[in-house]
Amino acid sequence: MYWWFKNFIQMRKSYVAFAAAVFLSFGLMTLSLESKVTVARLVSSSTLQTGHWMFSWLIDLSNVRNENRLLREQNLRLLLELLKLREERLENIRLRNLLAFKSRITYSYIPAEVIARDPGRPMNTLHINVGKKDGVEDQMAVVNSDGLVGKVLTAYSESSIVQLLQDRNCRVSAVVQRPERAQGIVHYEDGKFYLQDAPMRSVIEVGDVVVSSGIGGIFPEGLLIGTVEELGQDQTGLFQEVVLKAGVDFSSLEEVFVLQGKRGVLRSVESP
Repeated sequence: MYWWFKNFIQMRKSYVAFAAAVFLSFGLMTLSLESKVTVARLVSSSTLQTGHWMFSWLIDLSNVRNENRLLREQNLRLLLELLKLREERLENIRLRNLLAFKSRITYSYIPAEVIARDPGRPMNTLHINVGKKDGVEDQMAVVNSDGLVGKVLTAYSESSIVQLLQDRNCRVSAVVQRPERAQGIVHYEDGKFYLQDAPMRSVIEVGDVVVSSGIGGIFPEGLLIGTVEELGQDQTGLFQEVVLKAGVDFSSLEEVFVLQGKRGVLRSVESP
């Protein structure tokens, strides 16, 4: 019955609409004047309420969009401020470490900032913002609070190029901090630091600290290079294969010190 009535309305909807309009007109004609006014007020009020609801919904939607935009902008500002605070915190930590390191240095030094990496050799050298006018000379040792960084390869008037220990051509005479004082040459190869030419009979253990020995005329003694990470035997069987973990994180260098002096002769800073 329902489907028959629905199909009937759909097929004759124009006639049904006309009949409903006629019926409504006759109904309104039979009403008194007061009832007609009441119906008119009811219709106009319903129409106004419907229009008000539609337009207020659009206004509310626009307000929500504006609020979302403002919240996104505020979120971006807070994020940028947070990143800035994090960077300042890390800088504060680095500077505190540098101040503590300065108090332990027994040589005169020149503080410097890393300003660039050499495009031709990005992994092996870097540029610092001090040069000959500041007292920097070729072959001076470069350190930071974590240990030995490298040496000055070329000093210009206002800047210098530093050769890092990561350069395979940069070699350091080193000694293991044990009573036996095993010695060797530290060099970098295939992504690792090695203590080369340490005899098999040398007493070396994992975790031992390796520092510069002062032999060779460039690096002063006692500068931290790293710690022993692995032990093995080379192909000849005459020497140990000693793998080191560097004390310096070469990927995050920002501040360094150039130790004043040349060919191992450094000027000590006398304590008052």
